[in-house]
Amino acid sequence: MPALAGNTWAAMAIALGAFLVMFGGLQVYARATGARPETTRKMFHTGSGMLTLAFPFLFRQTWPVLVLTGTSALLVAGVKFLPALRDRFGHVANRVERTTLGEVYFPISVGLLFWLTRGSNPLLFVIPVLMLTFADATGALVGSRYGMTRYLGANKSLEGSVAFVAIAFLCVHVPLLLWSDVGRAESLLIAATLALLVMLLEGSAWRGLDNLFIPIGGFFLLRAYLPLDAAALLPRLLVTVALVVLIVLARERTTLEDDSLVAGAFLCYVAWALMGWHWLVGPLAIVVGYRWLSPPTLDNSRRMHDVPAVLSVWAAAIGWLTLARTSGDEAILFPYTVVFGAHLAMFGTSRLGSQFPDRPLPVLFWRAVVTGWAIVMVPYVLVTDAAGSNLAGVAGAIGAIAIGTAAFVRAEPGIRDAPQTARRWLYQAGAAGIASAAAWGIAMVASQWMTP
Repeated sequence: MPALAGNTWAAMAIALGAFLVMFGGLQVYARATGARPETTRKMFHTGSGMLTLAFPFLFRQTWPVLVLTGTSALLVAGVKFLPALRDRFGHVANRVERTTLGEVYFPISVGLLFWLTRGSNPLLFVIPVLMLTFADATGALVGSRYGMTRYLGANKSLEGSVAFVAIAFLCVHVPLLLWSDVGRAESLLIAATLALLVMLLEGSAWRGLDNLFIPIGGFFLLRAYLPLDAAALLPRLLVTVALVVLIVLARERTTLEDDSLVAGAFLCYVAWALMGWHWLVGPLAIVVGYRWLSPPTLDNSRRMHDVPAVLSVWAAAIGWLTLARTSGDEAILFPYTVVFGAHLAMFGTSRLGSQFPDRPLPVLFWRAVVTGWAIVMVPYVLVTDAAGSNLAGVAGAIGAIAIGTAAFVRAEPGIRDAPQTARRWLYQAGAAGIASAAAWGIAMVASQWMTP
């Protein structure tokens, strides 16, 4: 290994050759045995992951890894999308019935992960790749063969998730215990917390995005946990366990499908972990407020909201969360919270308009705007002790929410029956961004105007 590390071209040739031999061998195996599509796909997945585990020890620069992962991504994409190549070489990873780009995301995530971890502790690369290689493959195989409790909205199962957590725990705990100076208690806590959180990431991914979410999300979580001691890690594990319990209890009490419920819960965890519990006021308010603004009927009580709907609600909020984390400005909590009030107003306008088709839309619009504003802003005032210019900004937020909601209504002429489409979620995310930016501007003006 040290000799190869000193000869980049030889290391690249051996790595690429091993990949091609594996790919060709699996083609022969699939044709000869008629193995199940998911089996050969996961064999390819596992073999590719095992080959990439050597990258931190073979390469000191990023470009060789990018060349190798880019080449493999192009090869897999060509086999997937070009009929001539697919007919000849598509027996390994292109026979599953569901739509997925996981084979393409895999090398992309490895290249990105190597770039993020180059020059640092190799375990930051190895552990996420181990989880992607073994935990993800095991979860998929167990779920496809033994999965009886299927998730609504995702091609996954409870049995597969349990298998994923068990293998992911070992993928984290064993390397930390044997090849790091992390204490035994810390290793256990990190492994348990990371396994559960990455399981949530895997459960919220769709169309193969788990091959991107698992290694990248696993890296950032692992990097954040490694410096912490047991006293700091224990609350994180307890919150994670509570989150999983909450997901189980909320399954039959929400309009979110299983994968979108998991995605929303994970984003709540991120907001709490990055900025504190105050940043959960907005997300929790929208959970409560949606039922107030959506009169319960058989149609609007069904589990109909998918992951794109959750991402729409969180899109602008993630931007504000990132800005707050990088700048350290706690005042950004205000526009972040307004995002959720704007979404409540938009959901409310649509649902009230559908429920009361004979009532004037402007009346329903203002009812939704005022109610959405009150549901998020009253808790915001209580948890932040807002006063003076802050209260002026809070009062002005009602106008900002009205602006964003009006923009959405204009973009959706059929607002009384707004469809559950990607176009709708894109417009709603943009309108919430407009409302939060307008609220931030109003707050800044109010602050300058009231400052002596």
